[in-house]
Amino acid sequence: MLTPSRIQNSFLILKPNTDWAFYNVGRTETNAFTHGYHRYPAKFIPQIVRKLITDFTVPGNLVCDPFGGCGTTLVESKLLGRPSIGFDINPIAKLITQTKITPIDPKTLNNCKGKFLEKYYNISATNLGHHSRINYWFDNSTIKELDKIYFTIKQIKNYKIKRFFLCTFSHILKNCSCWLMKSIKPTVDPNKFIPDPLDIFIRHFNFMMKKNEQFYLNLLKNGNLEMSAKMYRRNSTTKLPLKSNSVALIITSPPYVTSYEYADLHQLSLLWFGDDPIYFKKWHKFSHHFGDFRKKFIGSSYGKEKNGNYGSTIAQKIIDKLSVVDKSLATDVANYFIDMKKAFLEMYRILKPHAKACIVIGNTTLRGVEILNAQAVAEQMSNIGFHKLKFIKREVLNKMITPWRDSKSGKFTSLDNPLKKRVYEFEYIVIMQK
Repeated sequence: MLTPSRIQNSFLILKPNTDWAFYNVGRTETNAFTHGYHRYPAKFIPQIVRKLITDFTVPGNLVCDPFGGCGTTLVESKLLGRPSIGFDINPIAKLITQTKITPIDPKTLNNCKGKFLEKYYNISATNLGHHSRINYWFDNSTIKELDKIYFTIKQIKNYKIKRFFLCTFSHILKNCSCWLMKSIKPTVDPNKFIPDPLDIFIRHFNFMMKKNEQFYLNLLKNGNLEMSAKMYRRNSTTKLPLKSNSVALIITSPPYVTSYEYADLHQLSLLWFGDDPIYFKKWHKFSHHFGDFRKKFIGSSYGKEKNGNYGSTIAQKIIDKLSVVDKSLATDVANYFIDMKKAFLEMYRILKPHAKACIVIGNTTLRGVEILNAQAVAEQMSNIGFHKLKFIKREVLNKMITPWRDSKSGKFTSLDNPLKKRVYEFEYIVIMQK
């Protein structure tokens, strides 16, 4: 078992590992295959996942991502001939991932595009009947055009094809709204130029078609078209629908404490699809009771104090220091570590003996207090029964994450803020073995 002091010392002497920096990897490589289907914050680059899978598994081994996000782990697993399963509490994450892991015959998809356009130009004007927040983010003419696209999509009978179109639609909602494009927070841009919805929809659809063809042909060539990849909407702090000792490798990047409100980031899609309770049967619960839904996310700053222990003296010291300067924030961080311990207990249960869990996570600073996420994670896992295999420090170059925080408030900020402070310059890969 690792002691807190041994863990702290291990991280202190760590130097950036250039083998894991992927300096020559650009946007083309990170968006290869289906990885660029839909914007998603703080996603790790596929090269990290690919290296971990090839280092620690052989074809046929089951790979799991308990914080599945937009499905990077599942896409890479399928490409490498490993069955995979992912979980995420966010229904948008499930929609995106299911689309990304489902290859579609390129000729079929192209034919469906033609039929879609034919139906679009012949469809009568429709009105879905929207939540008031939709009228806040979109002007009336844009809503009408988006409704027309949406109702045309709903006429598609093949559910895999329909899901592909819905993922395209979800991606363009931010472009068509008054939401500031560069902001990860719900921020209005009063001077934003709103593009023609159909034009931007078709442009992104064409991009996705091209990427789908790459994915399809690669899988066909390597005999992996039918390789199993499944995504479920689950809270990963609860029991997962997997047998004990069944998973060969876990690769995941948990949410960072108080970093992103994922429910906020995807509220446009949640709101739009939630207005259609017939097709999206439960989504109105997410959109119409948005506050309650948001509190269920790990790392959210909207939860009440939870009962439980952190399984880490490093975490306890962080919370004690925060309590002196900001009790509310200390509660948020305490809840985060309680939830993470629950998630690691479940990871331990589903892993095979001697199998590895790879946790990609970074440290930050809040109210002047160092939040040593990686060190706390290592201690929590060690106290559960994991053994240290390796700690890796890597320079963050391509991760889709805002690198600046306000030095006083601790909130994400811009380059223009004189109080800005660089965060997430490095991140860690904590590799532990059962």
